[in-house]
Amino acid sequence: MDDVARVVPSGWTEAGLRLFLLGATALELDGSAWAGTVHDHLGGRPPRVDLDAERRLGAVLREIATAGVALASHDCSAGGLAQTLVDSCLRFGVGADVDLGGVCERDGIDLATALFSESGARAVVAVAPSDAETLSSACAARGIIVTQIGTSSDRGDLRIDGVAPLSLAG
Repeated sequence: MDDVARVVPSGWTEAGLRLFLLGATALELDGSAWAGTVHDHLGGRPPRVDLDAERRLGAVLREIATAGVALASHDCSAGGLAQTLVDSCLRFGVGADVDLGGVCERDGIDLATALFSESGARAVVAVAPSDAETLSSACAARGIIVTQIGTSSDRGDLRIDGVAPLSLAG
């Protein structure tokens, strides 16, 4: 195996990048950061572990990192997609415009589940617009579902359709 020769940051560094969610989201909120914060309850079933899906996701992330396609990537395991988006925006202070309608429809979930589920084998990846098809092809070759969820923005906030804008200012 070849080593990854390039480090991919966890946040986007410029506006205009395409943001994609790799992997499926299920109703897996038991024991999540959301359940602990909102309901003060960390019991229930943890997210289902699919080692094959994790392996395939790791392989595609490695491939697109090595090829220079991934300009940023961040997993969704701790805090779900909401935390991933916040972390990725705050990393370099570059905002994002996000629409999760396609993810909700595709996975049969509501917006809260899309944002806070801690389903495994998921990551957000930022690519240049010219590399969107390369990312989609790499995912298809490994049987990973991928949906564009937005673009990075220079406005200084995170805007998610159906949610109030979140300022990146301290």
